[in-house]
Amino acid sequence: MDKWMSISSVVLLAVYFVLAVNAGASPSDDPQRGMAQGFIIMVGFVLLSVGGLLWFAVARNHPWLLRTIFAFTVFPTVSYIAQQIFLLVHHAQ
Repeated sequence: MDKWMSISSVVLLAVYFVLAVNAGASPSDDPQRGMAQGFIIMVGFVLLSVGGLLWFAVARNHPWLLRTIFAFTVFPTVSYIAQQIFLLVHHAQ
């Protein structure tokens, strides 16, 4: 059970990090670009820190930390899917 949780957490963290890098590299002439870049850098740092914690949890065999990180990484995906299902159901009515 812990193996698939760690693999899915790594994949989700990698996807989130690639999305943050892609958002940071996108061209824009918005005057608030500097604040957005700072926020994206902070998000990238948090994602890398969570990745480091995930490595520590797997390397030192801390299942409670692994499960916490798994819940942290899977929540945005599950909430987005739930939102899309909600919109699909209410759009059909």
